[in-house]
Amino acid sequence: MSQDDSNRVVWIMRKPRSLGNFSIETSYRTMQNAWPENRTHPHMHTASRFTAGILQRVAIWREVRALTFPLIHITGDIHFAAIGLRHKPVILTIHDLGMLDEGNRFKRMLKWLFWLTLPLRSCDHLIAVSHQTKEDIHRRSGYPLDKITVIPSVISPTFRRRDAQPNQPKPQILHIGLADNKNLSGHVEALCGLDVHLRIIGEPSSEQHSMLLSHGIDYSTASKLSEEEIQAEYAQSELLLFCSTLEGYGMPIIEAQTVGVPVITSDRSPMKETGGPGALLADPGNPASIRKAVLSILESETTKTSLIKKGFENAASCSAARSAALHAELYDAMRQQAR
Repeated sequence: MSQDDSNRVVWIMRKPRSLGNFSIETSYRTMQNAWPENRTHPHMHTASRFTAGILQRVAIWREVRALTFPLIHITGDIHFAAIGLRHKPVILTIHDLGMLDEGNRFKRMLKWLFWLTLPLRSCDHLIAVSHQTKEDIHRRSGYPLDKITVIPSVISPTFRRRDAQPNQPKPQILHIGLADNKNLSGHVEALCGLDVHLRIIGEPSSEQHSMLLSHGIDYSTASKLSEEEIQAEYAQSELLLFCSTLEGYGMPIIEAQTVGVPVITSDRSPMKETGGPGALLADPGNPASIRKAVLSILESETTKTSLIKKGFENAASCSAARSAALHAELYDAMRQQAR
């Protein structure tokens, strides 16, 4: 380690999959480009292997243990890499804990052990991307609230204001993601009978295709898109329908608001806080509530214009510079504690 690295933080990043989930990597790279000028930039270390199987995970764990930086920050997803790192300060960012409730009993037990219980024993501080995630961490683990700092995620600079409003044969409504929490079935019930086109980002299962067809939904799908392609999907849509039942933060809300797309999201945390005044709220368990919100946008230009304006303002508050400054302040505090 060079002399310049003697006071430097290392960001531990999972190995990203091509055109897969890479929002964590994008968030931190964007933040690094906005890092305070008077602070040393964190060093980025990307895991050399994908998180697939026990041997791959053990190799990542050993790789992290061999690093000699004085402060380690694991940026998410590979929580197990923190296990046993008691010889130096360790910070872990937790984006979402919903996956702990997925799978059979044995799988849930393993995830609780290696993704929450054991890693948190080695962490000196946690970062949560929302107050909801912070409360969830404390409720599940008992980890002290005063050792959990809330810092929202940062979206990619790829997302920008669209140049013009969409000009589609019929209003296009955007739906992102096909996990159960993304609530495709609730959205389909809400849109049944409306003259709209549902644009789905993801690869529906045969059961989901059958459901869409049985409800007479006009729809199309796309998957494995680049950020530029996702930007184009937002730009071509009349609104984002994101009445999810569970999120750690809800990045698509901020992405859509940045582009200038009206957002309908859940009246639950953290989505309602993420959307702020720039989103219409609906009950994700009540298709009639979702339908009412959709119609309020499609039938009122005033409502649409107001949501776009407030969405721009809300997205601006989630700047990379602000998140970078909050991270830098936390690192300074951790260094002081370690002395």
